[in-house]
Amino acid sequence: MKKITFIHISDVLLGALPDRECVWSGERKNEIYMTFEAVVARAGELDVDFLLVAGNLFDHQPSEEELAWLDEIFGSLKHTVVIYAAGFQDNLGSDAPLLDYGFKSRVCVIGSPEIRQIGDKQTGDMGYTAVRDEQATMALDHIHFPDKDVDIYGVSYFDRKMDARVVDDAEPQDEAVCNVLIACGGDRRRMPVDWNRLRASGFNYIAFGGRQKYQMKIPGKAYYSGSPEAVSRESTGAHGYIYGEMSDGVVSTKFVPAAVREYKRIDYPVDNDTRDGALTEAILGILKLEGRDNIYSICLNRMAGCEKNFDISSMLKDYRILTVEGERFERSDYSEYARANKNTEFGRLLDKLNVADLESRDGIKLAVDMMIEVSGLYARSGRKMGRELYHDTLRQVRQILRMKCQTYEADAAVREYMSLQNDYEVSSDVLGELNSVWAQERKSELEITTLRRHLEELPKEYRRSWIRTGVRTALVPLMVLGILSIVIMYALVARGDNILPDGRLVYAMLFAVGAAGLAYYIGYALSKYWGLRKKSGRKRLTAELEESRAELDKLCAQRDEIHSRRTGLQSLDGRRRDIYEKLTHREKLLDEKLQEIRVMRCAIDELDGLSS
Repeated sequence: MKKITFIHISDVLLGALPDRECVWSGERKNEIYMTFEAVVARAGELDVDFLLVAGNLFDHQPSEEELAWLDEIFGSLKHTVVIYAAGFQDNLGSDAPLLDYGFKSRVCVIGSPEIRQIGDKQTGDMGYTAVRDEQATMALDHIHFPDKDVDIYGVSYFDRKMDARVVDDAEPQDEAVCNVLIACGGDRRRMPVDWNRLRASGFNYIAFGGRQKYQMKIPGKAYYSGSPEAVSRESTGAHGYIYGEMSDGVVSTKFVPAAVREYKRIDYPVDNDTRDGALTEAILGILKLEGRDNIYSICLNRMAGCEKNFDISSMLKDYRILTVEGERFERSDYSEYARANKNTEFGRLLDKLNVADLESRDGIKLAVDMMIEVSGLYARSGRKMGRELYHDTLRQVRQILRMKCQTYEADAAVREYMSLQNDYEVSSDVLGELNSVWAQERKSELEITTLRRHLEELPKEYRRSWIRTGVRTALVPLMVLGILSIVIMYALVARGDNILPDGRLVYAMLFAVGAAGLAYYIGYALSKYWGLRKKSGRKRLTAELEESRAELDKLCAQRDEIHSRRTGLQSLDGRRRDIYEKLTHREKLLDEKLQEIRVMRCAIDELDGLSS
């Protein structure tokens, strides 16, 4: 067997943004990239044979642009081959670009079809020979490097979940070479592993990922490398990578710290006699010993009966402090104080806790807690507050609460919220009036549309009226004359031939009838024409058009006035809506601080009522 060197990393989580609420969050994101690049550079300096990436190189499925950047980083390695097993974060599912990305550098992605497309052998520019075994599957890949006498068995995720047991039955096919297994997971939800079975397997080295802390699972054989840079407060301790050597089946490894900074937890005991100054001095001393560059979570462990509140956060601002737990004591049982102060002034304040509604209970509780804290009553064995102590404490607590409330209200964001709240309260609620004006405007528009149609129809109606009158004037007289002529002719013919000497009488009668008919027709036509002139003449049409146009102008003027009024109301309503949206947004951002202000005001009102 040849001597093989390697570096094992996992859970780099490129792209992660640790400590999101902290000012150094962006700096931490950059440090993750910097440390990863430093590990790759170290692999190049040591000229190791393999860089094993056991899952979760990214905290998401990397894009093509990110893979191009990664290809450039790995391209600096002259002889090192990168074995990349995708984890549950950067899995190969859902058409992930990583699945078939064509790396130019020496990168083999476990489970990627890209290696399958290479064929049985790949040589040339890559500077190494890689052979995918015919028995390799998408579940358990198997790549042989004959030039290095190394077989790599590996598993990549194709989804964020994998509850199947994939590696338990894995066994090397050729024990004459160095056999390496690379995977990510190992718990019951993500690729469960039987470590006892792996202990008995023929693998020389098992590189696992999926945990942020370094851990040795099987001495000299199976390891979690942990994250090169910690990304959460739970990942305390050193972080880095594993450097290993394999020769004649024997593996030696060492953990190499690489992180820029660590997450550390400081536990410190406190009791009722602990003073803020002494506590701060002690914590600062520990921080100086541990190092300024690290990120700390501080937990104050309260001894039995400790009810004292501490305030040390502001004194530690020169260090990266994630949290300080245990500063405030949450008191829930007041029975001991109630028994000791029965029928006293402080006892009456305690009694209010039992009858207060939900809205005022928090304020009363704050008042009671501050009275206990300021008076130091928690440290007295009797727990009883005398009259003199009560009034002196009441004065101090009221003063403290007013000062704290003024400080909160002086905050620029709170002042802006208060100003918006005042603007909203004084701005008119015109929604009801606006809806009414909208209805008036729609009604006015309908009336204008109806009148315009009437104006368009008037000339047409005028022409239709003339046509109807003309038809009636010509048709009715002709019909009457025709009927009359037929009747007369019939009567004359019926009386015999002697009545019609030479046909003259007929002509005379016809002339008489024609003359009478003509006279009737002319009279009828003149009367109809005169009536039409009176009823629908040009002057009448012009007058009606002018009257309708005047009415239309009046309606348009009213409509414009209503529209102007509606626009003004709409502007007022829009301004009120904008104020409300801004107010709601500010309230969400300042929810905790505004709640504290409300509770403090309630407490002040309660204490003012006691002193009056």
